[in-house]
Amino acid sequence: MRIPKHKSEQCNKNLYDYLRSYAEIDAARPYMVTEQGTTTYGEALETVESLAAFFMSQGLKKGSLVALRATRNPDTILLTIALGCFGAVTVMTDPHVKARDYVAQTGVDIRPDFYLTNEDFSEDISAGGAWKLIGEHSKSDVDLRQKLLGRKDFVRAAAKQTKPDDPFMIIFTSGSTGKAKAVLLSHKNCIANPVDAMPLFEECEKDRAIALLPFNHVFGFAVAACATFCGHGIVFPTDTNIDRVLWCIEKFKITCIYAVPTFFMELLRDGRHTRYDLSSLRLGLMAGAPFTAEQMRYIEGQLGLRLMPGYGMSECVGISTCRYADSVEERSAGVGRLYPMTEARLTDEEGNILPTGQEGEVCVRGMTLMLGYYNDESATREVIDKEGWMHTGDLGYFDCKGILHISGRKKEIIIRNGNNLSAVEIEKKICSLPHVYMAAVVGVSDENCGEIPCAAIVLEKGCSLTVERITELVTSVLNKLEMPEKIIILPSIPLTGSGKIDKQALKDLFKNDEISSKSKM
Repeated sequence: MRIPKHKSEQCNKNLYDYLRSYAEIDAARPYMVTEQGTTTYGEALETVESLAAFFMSQGLKKGSLVALRATRNPDTILLTIALGCFGAVTVMTDPHVKARDYVAQTGVDIRPDFYLTNEDFSEDISAGGAWKLIGEHSKSDVDLRQKLLGRKDFVRAAAKQTKPDDPFMIIFTSGSTGKAKAVLLSHKNCIANPVDAMPLFEECEKDRAIALLPFNHVFGFAVAACATFCGHGIVFPTDTNIDRVLWCIEKFKITCIYAVPTFFMELLRDGRHTRYDLSSLRLGLMAGAPFTAEQMRYIEGQLGLRLMPGYGMSECVGISTCRYADSVEERSAGVGRLYPMTEARLTDEEGNILPTGQEGEVCVRGMTLMLGYYNDESATREVIDKEGWMHTGDLGYFDCKGILHISGRKKEIIIRNGNNLSAVEIEKKICSLPHVYMAAVVGVSDENCGEIPCAAIVLEKGCSLTVERITELVTSVLNKLEMPEKIIILPSIPLTGSGKIDKQALKDLFKNDEISSKSKM
């Protein structure tokens, strides 16, 4: 694939380069906004360069692995850019767990050289300040207010040695359907997505985003990367309580909101959004989990924004989306067309390339494709073939307009009596029923059938339908093979830290016969 020269040049810069560029153009431009105050692009650059100088004085160098407690706070972005500017690699860890414990729990063979955490100061997953840099034989305070401006030239010289294809960060996959993996991303991987996406979204320096997603997941970090690339501001609410988020949108005139479908639906669930002025919103990016066309149209109508579908993953940050100017019919039809710098093809079980309209495995390659799984060449080779195509494990098809439709994951295909059933398609049909707010379907092992579909359903607020009545309704939209063997009604669907449906937790739930039988009483 030929990449336009201007895009190639943009991809050869990193987040530090873009931060520095905007700081030199307009140092007073707001960058990171909290309820306590604003950090400008100029102030952020001073902080990043001072941090980089401090880190290098402590023995960190190009290639050092630094496990960072990735709190949803401006500090996380500043620390990550500072480490990346001289070539250190940030290992993003879940702030709900102590950094060292989290790395150990992943089961990945990775040994960070340093840990950067404030877990002893606060368990708050949005906490900033009180950072400690912990090495094998050292422990130092990290003060983001300290200015080491005398080392600026030293930092900038080191930054020139950092190349676009150098490793930048490690993100652990969410493990929503199995074991987590450590995805190694380069500077180019992280910047290529905004290079491609921002012109499509018409996102620019006049916009203002809100940080709702965890930064230890690629979708969350992409919010900061896109803002830094465009030179606009990001607002950090103190928490993601629905009222707090709605209040922030109104107070700070948020224009862009990136979130998973479950969060968008929660914003609207009980009508609280009608009590706030949300007229500043113009753009929403919805990705990270399946959604229906009906849900998308409903969210657009309620929030008064233009909603863009997105499809990507930790291993390949951006695969497909829509253009801001596309009609609602196109934007709600699937997960959009391919990003300009991404290629895709669909293949069958034998690796044959399939034509338009036929379902197969989605295979992709492009500028956002990961360097590989950290310290695991075997796992990397399993998903990336000799021609550089990554086999995503997702099933889908292209329609005649070039729009990609995702029908499920190969691992989530339920094989019942030899018949392949799509959990995603069953979920969509159940969600089309009145009074159903959300549904999740998983396959559970069964001695007689091999696997059986089981469904967890969340009802609209105030609805008191019984399992028996829901079962009758579900029967009206599903055929006999698709019909779940077990249906339970839950107050909420279990989610991973990134907001995806936790399919493994649901499978464990259904394996508990006591819970299943109680649900049918």
